[in-house]
Amino acid sequence: MSKIESIEMEITTLDRPRTVWVYLPDGYDAHGDGYPVIYMHDGQNLFYDRLTAYGAAWHVDKILDDIFAKSGRACIVVGVECNSKHRLSEYSPWKVNFLAFAKKRSAARDKENRGGEGRKYGEWFTKVLKPYIDANYNTAKDRNATAVAGSSMGGLISCYLGLNYQRIYRTMGLFSTYTEFNQMAFDRFVRKTPQTLPQYALVYCGGKEWDNKRDSERIERCAYKLYRTLKKRNITCELLVNSDLPHYETSWEKYFYKFAWDFLDRYYTEKQSEHD
Repeated sequence: MSKIESIEMEITTLDRPRTVWVYLPDGYDAHGDGYPVIYMHDGQNLFYDRLTAYGAAWHVDKILDDIFAKSGRACIVVGVECNSKHRLSEYSPWKVNFLAFAKKRSAARDKENRGGEGRKYGEWFTKVLKPYIDANYNTAKDRNATAVAGSSMGGLISCYLGLNYQRIYRTMGLFSTYTEFNQMAFDRFVRKTPQTLPQYALVYCGGKEWDNKRDSERIERCAYKLYRTLKKRNITCELLVNSDLPHYETSWEKYFYKFAWDFLDRYYTEKQSEHD
């Protein structure tokens, strides 16, 4: 049976405590071949409905249990809790662009939650959290065994981490990614960050991301633009759009299954090829 452990850690670059959840697959072997790892944000929304802000989780554990039952392929998932008071700041390396539409403008009125701390959060995530996980769990440490994924602002910081730390993360899961938090700064970052290694990305967007058609269409345009941006960098990229789905965990759950399946299929197929 799979299990989920929790760890209390300090985001040392920001002096903030945080809970980290670690999913371990059925039959987890602490001494055999290392497991690939998916690193994720908004960890309180990944496993337990009772911990979520809106009543429904991604059910990442159930998805991976099902994949393991069907394919025998397993991985570890690491989910970092968010602090709502600092979420926008931690998940964006750049301050908010107040031309962004009203939903995020109002959320970012708090001076402590306007973005700009993503670099420090990302540094801790990559240089402190990942080494800790590698030291305490049986992980496969190669970049082809390491993915980063998130939704909305979590998608933004996942894309930043994937491109900024290409030698660490080969695969990105970008669900309803909110690049418009500061589109100009994001575009500038992409231009100034060379693509030095091959990568894979799944870009997902729903057709009913927000409460009104105009804002939903803006997010959809962002997804198309992000896809084209990554494709232009020669990243192997897949774009998925579902016209009926909202900006919600149950939507991301639906397509996380494909993301995880493809990530594990790629990793284990390559691993088998190396042994043949």
